[in-house]
Amino acid sequence: MKYYVYLLSDPTNGDIFYVGKGKGNRVFSHINDVKESDKTQKIKELKSKGLEPKIEFLVHGVEDEMTI
Repeated sequence: MKYYVYLLSDPTNGDIFYVGKGKGNRVFSHINDVKESDKTQKIKELKSKGLEPKIEFLVHGVEDEMTI
């Protein structure tokens, strides 16, 4: 996969809590991220309920990071 833009949202209500860009497996790195941030706090909260964030790709197949 080339560069892409993605959203992480709460699967219980659809609220978007993170918008990111990346390539490769970047989007999946957030699930096990240990840094303290609002994003990781929300993911921990979801995991404590047996859930994971919903991942949606907005744009994909972009040739370079500057185009996004």
